[in-house]
Amino acid sequence: MEKDKARLVKVNGLPENIEPLAMWSRMMQHQHQCMKDRYNPKPITLNALRFEISPAKEETNGWTMKDWQDLADEFITVLDSIDRRTGKLDCQLKPTNIKNSQYVVSLHTDSKSGIPHLHIVSNRIDNMGNTNDAHYIGERAVHAANIINEKRGWVQSKQRRNENIQQISEDCIAILKAMPKFDWAIYCQMLNAKGYDIKLTKDDEGAVKGYAIRKGNSIYKSSILGKSRKLMPSRIKATWAGLHASDKQIPVQSKEADAQTRVHHKEVVTQSNFLIYHYSITVDGEQFEVDIPDMVKSVFDEELGSLDEEVKQTDVLKVAVLLFAGYLDAATSMSASSGGGGSPGDGWGKDKDDDERNWAIRCARMAKWLCKPIKRSRGR
Repeated sequence: MEKDKARLVKVNGLPENIEPLAMWSRMMQHQHQCMKDRYNPKPITLNALRFEISPAKEETNGWTMKDWQDLADEFITVLDSIDRRTGKLDCQLKPTNIKNSQYVVSLHTDSKSGIPHLHIVSNRIDNMGNTNDAHYIGERAVHAANIINEKRGWVQSKQRRNENIQQISEDCIAILKAMPKFDWAIYCQMLNAKGYDIKLTKDDEGAVKGYAIRKGNSIYKSSILGKSRKLMPSRIKATWAGLHASDKQIPVQSKEADAQTRVHHKEVVTQSNFLIYHYSITVDGEQFEVDIPDMVKSVFDEELGSLDEEVKQTDVLKVAVLLFAGYLDAATSMSASSGGGGSPGDGWGKDKDDDERNWAIRCARMAKWLCKPIKRSRGR
């Protein structure tokens, strides 16, 4: 409740006009009194139950506080009604009694995605002095969410999870394609620029042994991303190398032939303009004049030849041209105006070992990544 922009949705069994810490104190006082009244009470190790309810952003557009209160009430009612675990380990469960317990509901908004979501904190001991059963509480919460999804016509939790995994995996691969060399710092920066949070797990020597990516209110381990676990720390460098293998397959010419080629192109360029492509690009009211050689234009045509229908090839080409010319801010701004998002990160730039062709390839791939439309999170 003390988080920035958090709003109190409702409380149950507690005064609304007291501080959050005072509410918590009353919940603990209730537990202490119930334990004191019991004969030889069994201590509880978890003194509260906490839930997050996060519908997709488009599902709650225009919602009032009353709508959020209704959702909280519906979730608690459905959760309390679950008395059985289904599936391979079918068993009877003792229902919770959160509806008749002290609880607090607050509304948060994710700082990056802007997705509003509810937080519910309930006393583990209900108002009758009984303990709310916590066995398989996570599964019960998912089950309750799916019941509500079906009732309201929302997308099911499993489908949303699969969509998120696919989206994160595609973004990770796109980032690897755009990196001149694999570097954990750059990898993390580019994921952050795309709106994800990433947490690395390192051993005593500082080597990365695992990582997890947070999208909205859900966390996904690297072991479930990509095909054949190829985005795990033990395989990610090999995956990067495989994505860039084609970059090194450039025909080798003799010094004499190479010299003749350079002279020939120099003569053609001085005699005709058809090998130079000029672009006049306006971004945020500022005009950028850029010339690129025929070889770079050919690379862009090859790399940008097959784009998704939802991406405008002209916009991607202009972003690639701006990146190639070093206008990073303009390229980032233009990609955002065309429906994309993020930025290349602080580590982006032409590597000292890059020739013009490799630099053009990297710019084209980065342009595709930047202009890819952002898919809104569809959290549970």
